Amino acid sequence: MVFCFWFGMGIVFSPEVNLRLMVAVLPTLFYIGAGMFLALLPLGFWSQIILAGVFGVIAYVIFLVENVFLVSVGYKTVPLYRAAYTVGLILLLVSGFFLFNTMWSYRLVFWANLVISTVISTVIFWYHFKIVAIELADDGRSKNPWVYTLVPAWLVGQTALALSFWPLGIFKGSMYLVLVVYILCGLIQADLRERLFYRVILNYAWIGIAVIGGILWLSSWGGG
Repeated sequence: MVFCFWFGMGIVFSPEVNLRLMVAVLPTLFYIGAGMFLALLPLGFWSQIILAGVFGVIAYVIFLVENVFLVSVGYKTVPLYRAAYTVGLILLLVSGFFLFNTMWSYRLVFWANLVISTVISTVIFWYHFKIVAIELADDGRSKNPWVYTLVPAWLVGQTALALSFWPLGIFKGSMYLVLVVYILCGLIQADLRERLFYRVILNYAWIGIAVIGGILWLSSWGGG
């Protein structure tokens, strides 16, 4: 699948390893996440047909997004970059939801949730760093990518560890992790673009408070 994607993008023989990895992350996460998520659902024949069509449309959108990113690497002023970034981030969060949902569905022990969520988040934040760095003057070479990758991934892993002991359903647990990823992606983007102002921090802080409030409000310790 990845080879076919590289071939379609015209970079199958590109010497830029990071470039080839970057464009393969989103489709790989989405295909694996959607496949594992849909495998858990009792789907009828027509539901499978409809979802196959939706899957094909999203795959085409991913192809367009990655094509914009490839062009933006060389020309910093591509008008569609911001739109591609927004769509790419949405698809990244959706893919993360599918993967987190699958993780919670298997009712794993707490340490497995910690490891799996950290690994998933590491890939997500590495990709996010790369697509934000495209717009930077030096392609992010002056930034340490692992700081923007491992630290937020560790935070998501710790959140998953805490939620493993919390009385939450599969859907709510997945949504909370996705919201944490969204908040961290927003802060990372603002910091990389040197726009991490007080108002930005405050806005995301309110979102974080709302998430924590939702966790406390919707929790049912009575086991009902």
